[in-house]
Amino acid sequence: MVRVGVLGVGFMGKMHFNVYRGYRKAKLIALSDMDPAKLAGDWSKIAGNIADQRAAQVDLSGLKLYGDPAEMFRDPEIDLVDITLPTFLHAKYAIAALEAGKHVVCEKPMALSLEDCDAMIAAAQKARRVLVIAHCIRFWPEWTVLKQIIDGKKFGKVQSATFWRRSATPLWSWDGWLLDEKRSGGALVDLHIHDIDYIDYVFGLPRAVSSRGVVGGVSKSAIDSVSTQYLYDGGVQVTAEGSWTMAPGFGFDHGFLVSLEGATVEYDLKSGKPLTVHTKKGKSLQPKTPKNDGYVAELRYFVDCLGTGKKPTTVTAQDGRNALAVALAEGESVATGQRVAL
Repeated sequence: MVRVGVLGVGFMGKMHFNVYRGYRKAKLIALSDMDPAKLAGDWSKIAGNIADQRAAQVDLSGLKLYGDPAEMFRDPEIDLVDITLPTFLHAKYAIAALEAGKHVVCEKPMALSLEDCDAMIAAAQKARRVLVIAHCIRFWPEWTVLKQIIDGKKFGKVQSATFWRRSATPLWSWDGWLLDEKRSGGALVDLHIHDIDYIDYVFGLPRAVSSRGVVGGVSKSAIDSVSTQYLYDGGVQVTAEGSWTMAPGFGFDHGFLVSLEGATVEYDLKSGKPLTVHTKKGKSLQPKTPKNDGYVAELRYFVDCLGTGKKPTTVTAQDGRNALAVALAEGESVATGQRVAL
């Protein structure tokens, strides 16, 4: 049994709260947030880019409730601290939790600078505790199956791959932090980094990126939309687009189109169609996908690793750093109009 404290009761905090409460190998011990209303169970103002209709008024009886995160970090009953705070707070509180002897799950993106990423990794190494970054797309059902198809090589090598992630402008965030480049990194770092990380996962780090983007489209100065070509040796064509400049009625969409030597694999959330493999022999197949969404799959994986003493390998703190390094390179490419090497 892994005993958990969640820090930050926003959209992702609510998601993680529900996962831990629904998993028999985890025991939710405590919550910490600076908002007294949320600690009183009033979650009516929490919103996000994926619909979640579960409980606006939540029964928190039996949980320890901390307004001060430091008090939760000192709680000897807690093994794992799950940090779902805004990005600009990740490094500060992850390091504090690690120094207090806790394992840490930290939401993506890992941080806003590589220096902060390095400090988080160093703190985990010094404390001899596990630090993992919650890059959930590695665990999302359709993306999990896509990687299995690519790795299995039944349909040969990948020739081209395109990924997209588009959202209505995130006006729902606390204090407008998502549209503040200094606190979120903009759509490039907060939204598009999902696909950056998945591309790293499947294809490895690119040798260079070439990006174009929209700066200040819906924010003051952040990159609100970006399109990137990832350059690899061997000729594979990989591109990805991320944007939160969509009108309110658009909602949210993500997906991919991957062409292999023997098949084309497609998935688009807004189409309502399941993941489909179109073979070069003329058949269209719909592979079975895992039943749990990425939030459930990733957190159960982390809990299982801690519970059995295994080192998490599907995603690591270094992976989180790598994703940010690519994102920052893309930002430089947008700013200069030039290809940027990694």
